[in-house]
Amino acid sequence: MEHVKSNTDALTDIKNTDAYVEEVAIARITDEELFNLSAESLRWKSWTGFRIFLIMVVQGCCMAGYGIDWTVIGGINNFATWHKFFNFKDTGSTIATFNALMTIGSVCAAPFLSLGDVIGRRGVIFTGNFIVLASAFIQAFSTGIPMFMAGRFFLGFGSALMSQPQYIGEVAPTHLRGRLVGLYGACFQFGSVFMSAGLIGLGTMTSDWSWKIPLLLEGFFPAIVCGTIYFISPESPRYLVLKGRRAEAAMVIARYHTTEGNNPDHPLVKAVVQQMEDSVAGATNTEVWDWRGFFKKGARSRVGVLIIYSIFQSWNGGGIIGQYLGPACETVGITSTTAKNGFSFGSTLTYLIFTIVGSFIIDKMWRRHLIFIGIGCIILIQTAITILSWQYTLHESKSTAILTIFFFFVFQACSATFIATMHNIYPVEILSLSLRAKGMGLYSLIQSAAGTVQQYGIAVGFEKIGYKLWVVYIIYNTIQLGLSYFCFPETSALSLEEIDSVFETPGVKPVKMSLDIKKAQKEHDRLEAEVALHGTPVV
Repeated sequence: MEHVKSNTDALTDIKNTDAYVEEVAIARITDEELFNLSAESLRWKSWTGFRIFLIMVVQGCCMAGYGIDWTVIGGINNFATWHKFFNFKDTGSTIATFNALMTIGSVCAAPFLSLGDVIGRRGVIFTGNFIVLASAFIQAFSTGIPMFMAGRFFLGFGSALMSQPQYIGEVAPTHLRGRLVGLYGACFQFGSVFMSAGLIGLGTMTSDWSWKIPLLLEGFFPAIVCGTIYFISPESPRYLVLKGRRAEAAMVIARYHTTEGNNPDHPLVKAVVQQMEDSVAGATNTEVWDWRGFFKKGARSRVGVLIIYSIFQSWNGGGIIGQYLGPACETVGITSTTAKNGFSFGSTLTYLIFTIVGSFIIDKMWRRHLIFIGIGCIILIQTAITILSWQYTLHESKSTAILTIFFFFVFQACSATFIATMHNIYPVEILSLSLRAKGMGLYSLIQSAAGTVQQYGIAVGFEKIGYKLWVVYIIYNTIQLGLSYFCFPETSALSLEEIDSVFETPGVKPVKMSLDIKKAQKEHDRLEAEVALHGTPVV
């Protein structure tokens, strides 16, 4: 393992030098030994594999609960009993406020995500799930709009704390990180499918329990998490290293990254712990409310990318189908509650299936390519939906309505495959360990703030301009596609700690640095293949 150690030392030298060292940096960080060692050290069909599976079940419940939270309002918004009880319409300021309050709660909770560096990642996850569980009862038994609004706010607050993709990114073995984070994200859609299916049946009820039951079910998965997390999910080894608990971190890595499961002296354990310690070394913003580290030279680039990515993720138009599918269907003449709930179920199921597909391709494609393909597909699909919706206003053709709904499903498939999987892994990858807890809090804060604006915009937009709202997103996504090329560095096939050099190498922009590294990796692989085939590289 001498090579791994020298590689880490080289990265430290790169970060500290004032010279232009792009070529040196590229030469030193193209090795994939740690990734390969991780793959060699773990056999999936083992007790370690089973323990990872149990972690995924518990943490998947967090995302499933989050998926239910975001599906409920869109579903019960089709129920006349709910509108009668609170006396409001399915579009306009009241439903916009209900939706926005959840994102406002998430905004308020975002700074508290940094508590993950104080009480541990598990402590934050447990707290969030407990708050969501309580909020479910507040909403279900609300006696008026103010009480319901309070429940929505606390639901958003808790949801922001309980969804922690960084935890999976920190616990998962290096070679499985992309796939496990992708599957973790897919659990959001599992919760949505679970709720969408129930809403179809509940839509036939005529009592207030038709909307109370879905709200109570928001607490189902959080209750499971609260009862099992401390027994099944280990604490993040990166948190343990941050707190100086090296021996505990080594045991967690040994137990969940190696087939043996009990050897803290395993070469992989030593290499991973050393990388974590090197990443933490020199960190100065260790206090929970100390955000000065975000304004340092290397961190500013990370924060800039994080902010842009947060906004892009929130404003691509997915919210129309996710939470306003009912009003969207009405723009092409579909008004039946059963039909709208059926389309919602099918749309969510499609998203679930293709999110799983995305989790299996994320490590086979560059992150930048996924972003470009995803946004490009969204622009084309939204253009098709706009044209079809316009044609429906002229002719009210049944075939046009069906084709519009078809493109809703295609939108979900493309968004899930190329966009959704990136949602949970790219922000984790671009943040260094010392910035990660606070950085994910900032990510949640910006996404929630952007989401709040979008919730009002979509609700009021449909009421004012109908299908023409799609045109706004077409223009915006076109701008987003162009900016993505210049803003987002490549992070695939690099360890979380190695990405530090992309952002912190003096004298070179992160995007250029990342692309040069990928080019060097490709050349390195070519030379190795030629040596294996001919015994010497072909010049």
